[in-house]
Amino acid sequence: MTHATTPPIQITPQDLPLHCDGSAATHHAWNGHPRVFLPIQANSSIECPYCGTVYHLNGELPHHHAPTLSGGH
Repeated sequence: MTHATTPPIQITPQDLPLHCDGSAATHHAWNGHPRVFLPIQANSSIECPYCGTVYHLNGELPHHHAPTLSGGH
């Protein structure tokens, strides 16, 4: 099911990991679908395979394994 007239839901890197449970499409938490995590890429969109909700990530993906600076090591 595709919601062509519904604009994408805008998300930021702080909203990750991205998941959908159908409540955005139905506006009711009780009338959704199983929670699925969506592998979105930086500055791109992805559609939920269950309900067709489209999400758009504005920004770059965070670096989860970035080295940390700690006292001259």
